[in-house]
Amino acid sequence: MNTVTGDRMDVFLLQSSSALKTHLHGNQRIHVVLGSESCDLDSVVSSLAMAYFLYRVSLHRHETSSGPPSGPIVVPVLNIPRSQLHLRFDVVLLLREAGIAMETLVFRDEVDLARLHGDRRLALTLVDHNMLSSSDSILHRAVVEILDHHQLERTASYSCPVTMETVASCATLVTGRILSRAPEILDRQLALLLYGVIVVDSVNLSKATVKDSQTVRLLQTRFPDLPPGGALHSALKNARFNTSGLSTEQILLRDMETVTGGDLRVALSIVYMGLDSFLLQRKLQQQLCDFCCKYRLDAVVAMTTTITDQSEEFIRQLAVYSANPLYRQQISHALCSSQSPALCLSPVSSPYKDILAYQQDSVSTTRMHLLPILKHFLTQMHCGPDIEDQREELDDQSMMMMMVSEPTAEPADDHSPHLYSISQYHRRRLQLGTEDYGSPEEDYGGRAMRPPPNSLVEGCPLEDGFSQEALLEKFSCMRERKDMENTHI
Repeated sequence: MNTVTGDRMDVFLLQSSSALKTHLHGNQRIHVVLGSESCDLDSVVSSLAMAYFLYRVSLHRHETSSGPPSGPIVVPVLNIPRSQLHLRFDVVLLLREAGIAMETLVFRDEVDLARLHGDRRLALTLVDHNMLSSSDSILHRAVVEILDHHQLERTASYSCPVTMETVASCATLVTGRILSRAPEILDRQLALLLYGVIVVDSVNLSKATVKDSQTVRLLQTRFPDLPPGGALHSALKNARFNTSGLSTEQILLRDMETVTGGDLRVALSIVYMGLDSFLLQRKLQQQLCDFCCKYRLDAVVAMTTTITDQSEEFIRQLAVYSANPLYRQQISHALCSSQSPALCLSPVSSPYKDILAYQQDSVSTTRMHLLPILKHFLTQMHCGPDIEDQREELDDQSMMMMMVSEPTAEPADDHSPHLYSISQYHRRRLQLGTEDYGSPEEDYGGRAMRPPPNSLVEGCPLEDGFSQEALLEKFSCMRERKDMENTHI
């Protein structure tokens, strides 16, 4: 085995970050390898390994040519602010185990990609995703190559070749690229990073494809002193599912991607705990409201994820939050009605009126499957009927739903939520105070908490159907009666 010594990945990272700082405002071209904005373990390692591969190939090309060294600076950029890295316990653990210093890494808030692109100095290689977020759409023409294992959302072209294969980990594809074109750069440090990612993403090969398994066996054969797969998987899994000491904001940020369509922004977060535990977060509804305000979001979809100890099977559940009933209901409908893939969602009780909760029976459906559903939904919302018309329609629907869920309740007072633009809505909720519904005694005056009106659980009035005309007539009568009472007063 021909292993390169003296020019390891950790040395490359130190040199590339230093070169970036030196040439950031010069004329040198910068080739950035960018992972997804979730910045999970696969995305981080794939970015580092792919950038190192491109650098070594470029270095070899220059060494064998007679001309002076040329070509862009190659830099892996982690697609989060530096301040968020410490939330990813599994990433920090594997990088430290491999001897990668955190200060040699470059983060998204430390380099202005839009400015580099505007100066025609940027080339982008995407790993672990194949479409830039809408906020990065200006960088589209800078993309020169893609390696990904998610659903393909773009076509390959001469200027931008795409390598896409359904495997457990993008690191499997990066390893294949290295072995086929520059096997001499594969040392134990690089092998440990790639091996660790594939092992944990394939659940210690129990969810692996043939290619994942072959890659792991090859790495184990070349480097027999790599940690046992079971022990490494257990350590990284425990680090990933460790949420102790984290706030609700940090739990959502540690593995989050955003989807944007028109003026709407929805966050999809993987939450590494059970749904019950997530719903028990202190003042969760208020925390989610604050989170949306801080990060300019209209809704949050949290996919809670746990693994059974015995069978290593995933348990996935969903929580959908939006302060705007229109978004909350329609996002939930889009997820529940999806057939490709079918999530097989069934409503479960939620203690908060602005959070809808679901059991997901299709445990093989992951975030990579939910993202296209949400993108399609936002496209339909953006291109569909005028949003103000939808709001007016929902105003009537919301009142009908209130009567269906609480037929004996008095008409809502002036502080009941109306439909505003999302920013106005959140500001109003912050001014008036967000109601949390953790205590049935506080929320319903000692009455037993009723299921949310949209949840088709036992006893829900919607089970038997209802007449929209009858409800509108009833609502009209209630308003007339209320006006008469006010007149007498």
